[in-house]
Amino acid sequence: MVYFGMDQTVAVAGEQLAFAGADRLVKLIGALYQRPRSGDRPRELLDDGEWRPGYHRERAGRRGLPMVCLVGDARAGVLKELASRLQNAEPAGTVRSVYLPLADRPDTDSAAEATKESVDAVRDLLWHVRNSLVRSGRTRESRLRFRLFTLVDQLMAKQFPDGDTDPERTLLRELQENGLLVRFRSAIDSVSRELVPQHPAWRFPLLLLRLLTFGTFRLAVTGRVPGLSGRYRWFLRQPHLAPEMSGSFVRFALRLTDGEWQKESPEYVARLLVNAFLEDLRREYRLRPWQFWRRRRMTYPVLLLDEVGPANGGYRLLRLMNDVRNQVGLFDPLLVVSASQAPPPDAAPSEDRPKYHATDAAGAYRVWQNRLSADRRARRPTAWYLPIGLDVPQTEAEETEVRKRMLALGEHYDLSGGRGRAAWWTTRWIRAGVPAVVLALVAAFAVVRYQSFLDSHCGTSSEWLSRVDDQCVGVSDGTFTLFSPVDKEGTIQQVEAVVADQNRRAEELHQQHPERPYITLVDLEALTSSNGTAEGLTAERESLEGFAVAQSRQLDATAAAEPIVRMLIANGGKGMLQGAQVARTLLEMAKQDPSIVGVVGLDMSSEPTATTIRALGDAGIPVVAATLTADQLADQNPIYFQVAPQNRREAAVTAAFAAQRPGPRSLRIYYSDDDTDFYSPNLRDNLLKEFKDKGFAVEARAFVPDEGQKARSAHLRYGDRLVGNAGAAGRDSCSYDGYAFFAGRGVPDFGAFLAGAAQCGSTATIIGDDDVARFVADSVAREDHRALPYYYFALANAPATPAKGLARDFYSTLNAKFSFEHTEKGRSFDGHAALSYDAALVMITATAYLRETSSKIPVTPGAVWREIAAIHTSRPDANQINKYIEGVSGTIDYGGDIGRHVPQDKPLAVLQVQGGEVDPALQGFCGKSVLRAPDPWCPADG
Repeated sequence: MVYFGMDQTVAVAGEQLAFAGADRLVKLIGALYQRPRSGDRPRELLDDGEWRPGYHRERAGRRGLPMVCLVGDARAGVLKELASRLQNAEPAGTVRSVYLPLADRPDTDSAAEATKESVDAVRDLLWHVRNSLVRSGRTRESRLRFRLFTLVDQLMAKQFPDGDTDPERTLLRELQENGLLVRFRSAIDSVSRELVPQHPAWRFPLLLLRLLTFGTFRLAVTGRVPGLSGRYRWFLRQPHLAPEMSGSFVRFALRLTDGEWQKESPEYVARLLVNAFLEDLRREYRLRPWQFWRRRRMTYPVLLLDEVGPANGGYRLLRLMNDVRNQVGLFDPLLVVSASQAPPPDAAPSEDRPKYHATDAAGAYRVWQNRLSADRRARRPTAWYLPIGLDVPQTEAEETEVRKRMLALGEHYDLSGGRGRAAWWTTRWIRAGVPAVVLALVAAFAVVRYQSFLDSHCGTSSEWLSRVDDQCVGVSDGTFTLFSPVDKEGTIQQVEAVVADQNRRAEELHQQHPERPYITLVDLEALTSSNGTAEGLTAERESLEGFAVAQSRQLDATAAAEPIVRMLIANGGKGMLQGAQVARTLLEMAKQDPSIVGVVGLDMSSEPTATTIRALGDAGIPVVAATLTADQLADQNPIYFQVAPQNRREAAVTAAFAAQRPGPRSLRIYYSDDDTDFYSPNLRDNLLKEFKDKGFAVEARAFVPDEGQKARSAHLRYGDRLVGNAGAAGRDSCSYDGYAFFAGRGVPDFGAFLAGAAQCGSTATIIGDDDVARFVADSVAREDHRALPYYYFALANAPATPAKGLARDFYSTLNAKFSFEHTEKGRSFDGHAALSYDAALVMITATAYLRETSSKIPVTPGAVWREIAAIHTSRPDANQINKYIEGVSGTIDYGGDIGRHVPQDKPLAVLQVQGGEVDPALQGFCGKSVLRAPDPWCPADG
């Protein structure tokens, strides 16, 4: 509490308040300076000077603090007594108040229109009030800051030298020196002096930071940028002195400097001063969400103006506050109490003003509050005045009663006991704690969601990967391992690393040679092991090696028509059950990446694989399968091609192979009872037909595959006998002295079949289908079953036999890239690498043919699909040239028929395993190849 021109002696309680209703007036002032527990909403005052609990029927138009004007002969010493009570209010430091006696101030103003002297008087009064409120050191809340008013006052005092030709630039520089950004510039200069001599590389970043600081200030000082412009923006948005005329804050500020503001309307200059002062108070009482450390102010500042009059500036200040409040319509937290002979702004009392006296102070306030909304809308000059008359007691008894009432009130205001406490939800702890808890919960939720996202996307942020039943399915570029599980030797990771590195090289080469086609092929296979071991994925690893060699070949090519290839790796899940989902993923990827032109690879001729192929067909993505052989795949899917022969061709070759050998003319087929794996039933049907045509006695028996009995049993459809699992099927061959053909999955069932047959030393001649090559590829499993010899069909005979021609180049590159191929365990005999290489070669050749046709034709999946049919030998036309492919696994020739999706007369080899080792000598060979003629017993294709 700061006093101006008054004695510091505190009077005895109530000594100066010897007028009727003094206690009610004291209670009214005590009620008005108390801030609501939350917000600043209007409240209803009861007769006893207490606020009614809650906010019943209160409207925003009734919100505001009146200017209480004490009028009458009994006013002497009243404000001084109120000041004492406010200063000593409990708890200590509760109220900010300023007592300002105006009786001895010089008469520089008048009741007439405002003049420059009026502006000086108001400015001086507000400056004293500002200093008093800032220096209130005993208050519990943070200090009040008057940034807007202080800036206005500084500008009004600013004088430019006579020789200054560019005052705008001078003012801009001074504003920058006085602003917050000067601290950043000083810090930058300090760092620059100490850091740059030792580290010259920091010179440029610090220069950029300095320029950024200057640019930020220039933007802020325009007053046009929300948030950044801060207080400068307020000046251009307030209603006084037509700031729109200036265009920017600096030009507006020039109008407020000394010598310039005198040219403006004194009335509106004074209004700007008052509005800036009140706006500062509004901002200090407004708690921003980020100001959680600030305590909520629970009392309003009180301004006590004693002996206001028209000449000392008191009337002028009260009138300006009334007009500004009417105009801006904003609540400002300032309680003004004045004392004068006449009710401001009137020169003398009248019947209407003051209408109420101290004995009915609460009633006077309620009447004022009820009329406030209407008075504000009408912009009445007395809207915010609350005049209250002070009457001297007429008798000694009345005076004694007044003193008794004042003594009962005590010497000071008392807000102890929690009466001045903020609502719990507005306290600092809640304002800081709730956002902190919310942020913590949001962060925890985000972490959990992100971790859930990572978990559902295989621990990565890739949207193309997802976890399904503890397996990771989706698409990778080789940087993430989709094989599950991986081998301890790390051969799978080596292959993926080669693909990832070649993808990087492909992107670089594409940047260097944009004239060459750039395509992306996707190797889609079942990369989740069916038997739970890494060895069960040997064939899939071999397939990826073949694709890697094909990609490497294209990276080394230089012709403009030769495409640059990027390889993606896709896992269709165990048994290709998630293949359709991956197909939909590829469709979304193709929308974002037009370089995706086709899918190669694929695994297992089963219903999930057929569903995957149909899904890829619906997406318009052509497929070239490496090892699929089931007849219906090529017969029913127009966008599908394969490089392996069909089951009907394998059955015909098998029958011809058995027919030319001596021995019994009988055949027993063991096939999988899973009707959804139509590779096995389809091969059964073809074998029965072909062997019957050769005069063999044939029969078929089903076994339950390793995954267990399926919902659809194939043997019920045929009426065949079910012998049990694969091991039981092997034992079933023990008493059979003919050909026992295994028409099931090489992994995991063929090993169990061999083990069962070995238990009784089966004498049957065992022949395995082409899928047994997967079992042969697993050297560990193969060498664990040495008891019985067996034949099996290979879709590509190398590397089981010495490589020749193109195969020699292929396997030379394969061995160079993957050193583990030189080891006994690393080398595979299933031919999957060669088949995969040829499948990729079909896509690559089709793309090259497309570019050779015209460089303007875009390389799209549909265009590449059309060109695959062009891979064939020449017809009886002298103008045609050969366009077939001599692949590693043999000749690939689609015959020039757009309806044909299987190569003509594709090679098929018969190999034998004895003592767990593959015999390099071919037992039979059928098909078209430049390196070897087919055996004479081979049947014609088609």
